[in-house]
Amino acid sequence: MEPSIDPGASVRRAAPTLHVRFSDADAIPFPTRTVERGDALYCMGEPLRSLYTVQSGCFKTVATYPSVNDDSAPHMQVTGFHFVNETLGLDGVCTSRHESDAIALEPSIVRIMPVGILEPLCREYAAMQHELLAIMSAEIVRASRLALMLGTMPARERVAAFLLDFSERLDARAGSARGQTSALILPMTRADIGSYLGLELETVSRMLSKLQREGAIGLNGRQVRIVDRTMLEHH
Repeated sequence: MEPSIDPGASVRRAAPTLHVRFSDADAIPFPTRTVERGDALYCMGEPLRSLYTVQSGCFKTVATYPSVNDDSAPHMQVTGFHFVNETLGLDGVCTSRHESDAIALEPSIVRIMPVGILEPLCREYAAMQHELLAIMSAEIVRASRLALMLGTMPARERVAAFLLDFSERLDARAGSARGQTSALILPMTRADIGSYLGLELETVSRMLSKLQREGAIGLNGRQVRIVDRTMLEHH
C-alpha cells in the first residue's frame, strides 16, 4: 500500500524560507510615502514606475477579472497580503503595468524605489541584484503554494495554513521565534481572508470557530491566539 500524502505538508515545511528582505537598499535614501487605510498605493493598469518596501502597516493586493456575462459585476479577488519589509509592485515587472490594486489595510508607510534607479543599482551591486531575484522567486513560490492550497486542501486546512503563514511571516519580521501562545492581530477582514483562500465569508468564520473548539486557537474579535501550533500544522 502506498503511503498517504498530505498535500499541504510541503507548503507548511518550507513556509519560513520565503521571507526575503531588500536589505541592500537600506543605506540608500529612497523617499517614503504614507498611505492611509483604504487608499490605493497603485491601481491595476497603471504603469510600473517603482517597487515599494513596506516600512510600517500592511497592504492587500486585489485583482479584478471581467464577468462571464455582461449582466454580472466584475469579479474581485484578493491575491496577497504584504507586511513590513515585504516588497510590493513586482506584478508589473513583466508587462510594465500593475496587474492589481494595492490597498492599505491600516495607515502604512512605504519606501519608494524607482525602477529607473533600481535597475542600474542592481547591475552595479551583485548582492542587490541577488536579493531582487530572491524576492521575485519568493513571490512565484507563494503563488504556486496558493494554487496548490486552493486545488487540494479542504476549508479547515486552508484557514489553518493561512494562520501559520501569517504567524511565520511576523516571526521573520521580528527576527525571533514565537511561542505556541502567540497572539496575532488580523489586519484584514474575514471576507478578505475568504477571497484570498477561495472560501465564502461564512465558511471562514465556521472554520475559525471550529479551530477554537478544537483548542488550536483562541479568538477575540480580530485577535487570534495560537494555542496549539502542532494541531494547526496537522490539519
